[in-house]
Amino acid sequence: MTSAKRIWPWAALALVAFAAWRVASLGLADHYAETNPQRALFWRDDHPVALLRAAEAAAKDSARADEAWAYAERALQADPLDGRPYRVLAQLALATGDETRAAELFQIAARRAPRDLPAHVWLMQHHLRNERPAEALAHLDLMLRVSPEFFVQAEPLLLALAAAGPAHDPLASLLARQPPWRLRFLRLVAAKSTDIDAVAPLFQAVRQTDGGLAPLELGPWLDRLVREGRVGQAYLLWAANLPAERQTTLGNVFNGGFEFQPEPLGFDWRFGRVPGARISRLSGEGVGGRVALRIAFEDRRVPFSHVRQMLALPPGRYRLDLRAKGERLRTERGLAWQVSCVKGGRSLGQTPPLTGHRPWHSVKLEFEVPAECEGQWLVLRIPARIEAEQLIGGQAWFDDLRITRVPSP
Repeated sequence: MTSAKRIWPWAALALVAFAAWRVASLGLADHYAETNPQRALFWRDDHPVALLRAAEAAAKDSARADEAWAYAERALQADPLDGRPYRVLAQLALATGDETRAAELFQIAARRAPRDLPAHVWLMQHHLRNERPAEALAHLDLMLRVSPEFFVQAEPLLLALAAAGPAHDPLASLLARQPPWRLRFLRLVAAKSTDIDAVAPLFQAVRQTDGGLAPLELGPWLDRLVREGRVGQAYLLWAANLPAERQTTLGNVFNGGFEFQPEPLGFDWRFGRVPGARISRLSGEGVGGRVALRIAFEDRRVPFSHVRQMLALPPGRYRLDLRAKGERLRTERGLAWQVSCVKGGRSLGQTPPLTGHRPWHSVKLEFEVPAECEGQWLVLRIPARIEAEQLIGGQAWFDDLRITRVPSP
């Protein structure tokens, strides 16, 4: 008994020492696994991350291919669920020219390690080389989901896919599932594509999917078409994207009675914000429909040009008709509607200025659109020449704007 009592304390101390050593060795293995895998393996020879990093390092040297394969297999034994060792084995198979086997191993790697980008990159390129855009896009989608920062690096590829006809249908189908990178992608294509004829069918394909194009997606593309001088093309796309009830108000001026809440893109009204003026759609006596446009000014200097609509008038002669009302409108220069060219800003005509206190009355303006003026702005503005002439107070009302073509004299 006495002998046993003497042994137990030493045994307990030995167990504690072993446990402490084991914890320390595991901690050191974890510490060195990423930066010095060989030292990590000294402390723990089955550390899965250290084995993976050792396999990756050996795979960079063709003379160490067998060593890399052994490390990768040991890594799989240590962690069978990790897909990254399969990626190393795939790279080694690829180095021997066995692309079929490499593709199989890359597939396993991508499935088990969805955040491991190199496997997805290879598979995406593999499918693109073999003209399988839908399969390639599946890997691209996953990469952009798990690593949003990859988007910047992928921009050249994204632009190339947007311009590739065979990729349009599968790309539109993918975008219809609303991936988180959809808006960023469509805005990238609208801003940076060098061949708008090549990417235009993609926007058309997306528009025809369930949900179509949201305003934030359509707006940048319409702006790009306008900048390229394709105002007519932009107008047709914008009009086709309107809800059915709004298409009934299509004309040379859209929503001229202000009955619909404007969406500030394309060829709808755009209401800006400026200190000293409040833009509203209100009902009142003499209003043609439910509401009319009212601008209330606060007796301040206001560089006002904050109600506008883009037009798509072909060359020819036109007449602008509208109704207006002034309520104690105190301004030296008044308020006037001006038609000008989008490109260059050339003025085509301006209505007589509205001032003072006037009941509802008709206003007309005849103007001519020359051939070189593709796309026009219809703008309500103060035609001030100097800052002092911007002082304005009171209210102005407008309703029933329309533009009709008239015979040339």
